[in-house]
Amino acid sequence: MRVLTCLAVMVVAAALIACGNPLALLPASINNHVDTVEMYSVNGTGLDKPSAYILAQRQPVKLGVDGTLYNFDFIYRLTPTGPEFAPYAAVAANNDTTVTSGKSAFQVTTTAFDAITVAEQTGYEPNKPLKLEVGQVMYVRSAIPNGCYLSIPYYAKLEVISFDSTAKSVKFRILVDINCGYRGLAPGIPTK
Repeated sequence: MRVLTCLAVMVVAAALIACGNPLALLPASINNHVDTVEMYSVNGTGLDKPSAYILAQRQPVKLGVDGTLYNFDFIYRLTPTGPEFAPYAAVAANNDTTVTSGKSAFQVTTTAFDAITVAEQTGYEPNKPLKLEVGQVMYVRSAIPNGCYLSIPYYAKLEVISFDSTAKSVKFRILVDINCGYRGLAPGIPTK
């Protein structure tokens, strides 16, 4: 009888713990929306122009001016072979290229921007820059730490709209999901 009582107490305790699971996702509460952004080349433009992007802030930043020098997710730059986005690891000194987790990264896709509703979790390239062209669509993963209490990345989808060779800029549309633990990439409150 004593064993059954202990067993019953353990089952009830397990049920209560499962209901209050500290690792369970909190309900999403931040609205996903598409932003149109213009960023300027990190090389060849002034410090007063935003040339880096931080997914957790959902906005471009001015390197060194906004207090941001080491925590961006990607920069825009012009190279002799054309425009590119470079994730932090691709430009960081002492980057260990054998490590891919926890780093911001890109993954090109042939899926149309508006058709993407959930981010991919694997297949990202954190250690090399990505050559850009108009109409190109990609998934973007943030670095960790980024503010998510679960220490997992934020995800986004991005489409290149245009380049301005005079201003040395790129214009793109982007939707970033900053609901911790969610990968939904459709407008509105994510459910996934």
